[in-house]
Amino acid sequence: CRSIQRLMMTVREDIVEAIDEYVKVNNPSLYEEATVVDNNANDLEKTRLQLSQAIANLDRPMDVRTFWNASVCNMWCEFRNHISEIVDTIPQRHPSYANMQTNTNVVGYIHTQGRQNVHPDYISGLMTTKILVLAQRDRWEGHSRLYEMLLSGALVMSDPQVYWPHGTIDGVNIVVYNSWVDLEVKILYYLRNDEERIKIGQRGREL
Repeated sequence: CRSIQRLMMTVREDIVEAIDEYVKVNNPSLYEEATVVDNNANDLEKTRLQLSQAIANLDRPMDVRTFWNASVCNMWCEFRNHISEIVDTIPQRHPSYANMQTNTNVVGYIHTQGRQNVHPDYISGLMTTKILVLAQRDRWEGHSRLYEMLLSGALVMSDPQVYWPHGTIDGVNIVVYNSWVDLEVKILYYLRNDEERIKIGQRGREL
């Protein structure tokens, strides 16, 4: 069996602009420092790398987040809603992580409106969270939020897919979980290992 990968990833331009604007407004000195223009041939690439590093190192008070729960996802969402419940209850099941901040609330616009407009609360959720957890619906795979999450510079965790975007490598620029137990173990691991978590998030944005 040969691996088949998508050739490209696409992120809506308004999402890109909203993330840039968030950094400019909330971390103006950081943004300016990361986007200083030098007159050399590698200037654009250097700027992109500097900005990715700066965004990955943003202060992120929320530990783990999903952007869905059973209140809004009731069709082909059994697995997705179970994962959301697992994330939400980790602090209750691990006393040493009682202060861990998790969020499974739906923020911003959803459904058709969410596909046409960018809500600032959604962007804020992306940019203030250390680990973003994605789960596919039960009957298909592929999700635009994967690309939006990667662009945020957070560590992105996803369930397995057959068709990964080209260049996606588990443990390098994304983390794949293979069961809810595996997800929980990896969340706790990366919350204890900030440097490794930040590097994966940075490489995800660079991808």
